[in-house]
Amino acid sequence: MDKAVAKDSIPVGFINTVVVVLGAAMGLLASLGLLETELNHLRNPDSALGCDLNSLISCGSSLMSAQAHLLTIPNSALGIAAFGALATVGVLMLLGTRLSKPAAVLLGLGSVGGLTFVGFFLYQSATSFFALCPYCMVVWSATIVVSAILIPAAMTAFEGTRATGKTMLRYSWATIVCLHLVVFIVVLFTMTEQIGGLL
Repeated sequence: MDKAVAKDSIPVGFINTVVVVLGAAMGLLASLGLLETELNHLRNPDSALGCDLNSLISCGSSLMSAQAHLLTIPNSALGIAAFGALATVGVLMLLGTRLSKPAAVLLGLGSVGGLTFVGFFLYQSATSFFALCPYCMVVWSATIVVSAILIPAAMTAFEGTRATGKTMLRYSWATIVCLHLVVFIVVLFTMTEQIGGLL
């Protein structure tokens, strides 16, 4: 392999790349499902929503909200584009394409943005919707999974954060577990009424 190419690329690792592809695929499928649900609702506004499962797991209160259309189009459409592009990048990496430093940084920044959206919509779910959209939760989980890998990978592109990035990349599973635990705790302590309704 050309040493210059290797020096200017970011080694993510085969297992991590597989996890990114699977996470992107999971997010893509959830985004497609959410968009299909919205289109079906627009065609048949009086029909029951398949994602309204109970007092806690429901998408009825959020589906047509302003928060679900931040750029005037469904957020699910943005998810389809983002996760579709990420899945494509991941597959190319599995086929041997090296991840360049600029690409790694862009993916890392995108992941930071994705986690920000997760935090925003978790807050909205607890304070405005009072319910958890099942498709959204899958998207949150997918975002956490890919971000736990892509953000540390981006950090390895810079001398000052390289060692920390490599360590975080090695223990990305711990980040994934911790962030899911944070979401669980937030839901547990902010949606007690909805959870109580299931008991």
